[in-house]
Formats: sequence, C-alpha cells, structure tokens
Amino acid sequence: MIRVKNSIIPFKGFKAITLWPFIFFREEMNAVDWNHETIHGRQQIELLFVGFYLIYFVEWIFKGYDRISFEKEAYANQDNQDYLKGRKVFAMWKNK
Repeated sequence: MIRVKNSIIPFKGFKAITLWPFIFFREEMNAVDWNHETIHGRQQIELLFVGFYLIYFVEWIFKGYDRISFEKEAYANQDNQDYLKGRKVFAMWKNK
C-alpha cells in the first residue's frame, strides 16, 4: 500500500484513512496503526471497494463507529502483525 502523509486527508480528528491502495495519514504512526489500516485495505479489496464504503457508511449511520464490523475486526487484530497471513475471507462477519 502507498503511504501518503498530508494535512488534508484524513479530516482533523482522524489519524489515518485507507482508500486503497493509499493510506493517508496526518501524524506519525506505529506498527499497530499501520496494521490496522492494512486490515482495512484487505477488507476493501474483498468487497470491491465500493461495497466496503457503502456498508461502512450504513453501519456507521445505524450502529455508530464502535460497532462497525470492519472496525471491530481491525481493532481486535491490530496488535497481531501476522494476522493478515492467515486471515479468512470476510472475517469481519465470521464468528470468532
């Protein structure tokens, strides 16, 4: 993924956003942050990008940020640097 540091994307209050194949970030990020965003990149590929953004938006509207399935998966696995090596397809919706 291509990392782009800038002051426009993401909006203030957010550290980073993945818009595959780019990760836009405002401030320095550690390995956990990069892993979190890379998990989002994989999710976006699986849902052919547009599907990811549509579902993300709908879940955000109806559930709020903390209950978005994509975020729950990314936060639950951001500390595991090997997570993507064994990640199952559509893992964000599979029971753990």
